[in-house]
Amino acid sequence: MRKGRPIVAVTWGFVLLLLLVHLAVTVIAERTVPTLLLTYFFPPQIWTLCASLLLLSLKARVGAAVSGSLVALILAALLLGWTVPRSTTEAPSFRLMTYNLARGASGTAGLANTIRQQRPDVVCLQEINGLRASMFAELRQELPEYSVVQAREVALLFRLPRLESQETPMPGTTRSLLSASFQARGRRVTVLNAHFTTVPLRAGWAQAVESRTRQEHLLMSRAQGIPGPLVVCGDFNTPPRGLIYAELKRHFTNAFEQAGSGLGLTFPAALPMARIDHVWLRQAMAIRAYVPESRASDHRPLVVEVRLP
Repeated sequence: MRKGRPIVAVTWGFVLLLLLVHLAVTVIAERTVPTLLLTYFFPPQIWTLCASLLLLSLKARVGAAVSGSLVALILAALLLGWTVPRSTTEAPSFRLMTYNLARGASGTAGLANTIRQQRPDVVCLQEINGLRASMFAELRQELPEYSVVQAREVALLFRLPRLESQETPMPGTTRSLLSASFQARGRRVTVLNAHFTTVPLRAGWAQAVESRTRQEHLLMSRAQGIPGPLVVCGDFNTPPRGLIYAELKRHFTNAFEQAGSGLGLTFPAALPMARIDHVWLRQAMAIRAYVPESRASDHRPLVVEVRLP
């Protein structure tokens, strides 16, 4: 029995550590730099440590250690935003993609090909203010089947009948919140496209946190005034932890949580470490959500198939 005490202490000590991390990223979150780092950059590789502890506990045949390892795995899954796949035979009303183009740094051909391969009916783009002035115009030429609404560095592309649109300046940034309505299966649907401020790991982070809070308030104010089905999409620079994410989750359904599988990591594209690109739904249901592998940008796109009630 004494031989098993060290591994029991290690596994349950690790559980306590994960509980403290969970408390830090849900209650304190962006309010201090250390908890900000935990909130935004909690490493997916934590799975490796949890799995190692479980294997060691099984090898030692110590029940209390096995139990602690399993609890640690569950806590890690919650912290990382792990989702369990759901199967459905329902047909989507439309397919939507949200995609940060990274200002077209890698050229337009790869970006257009990534979009074309997924065949979305609606595309929410961020960072269209290209490194070259002609970047977005070239992308539009590559995708002639879409109508376009543009506002500063965000844009919406539609293959479905488009109705009116509106641009609203976002506080604390030069970016805009872009909204537009479209017809899907005879229903009017509104989409909001946003790109929230990044929290810098240097001087100015407190101001950035305040700006993000004001941006979230603006988004919620716009959403409350919109009747019917609503899709909110974009680069929120927010992982599935923290205060902004929790507030959005109070009002909307996260599409990847509802219909995705695994972690859905979108950034950086070469070696994804965080899910910061999201689609949120109200009066609509995600029946499939996935992240295609693509390195045409520094983000990977998120694709969601949506069904209207």
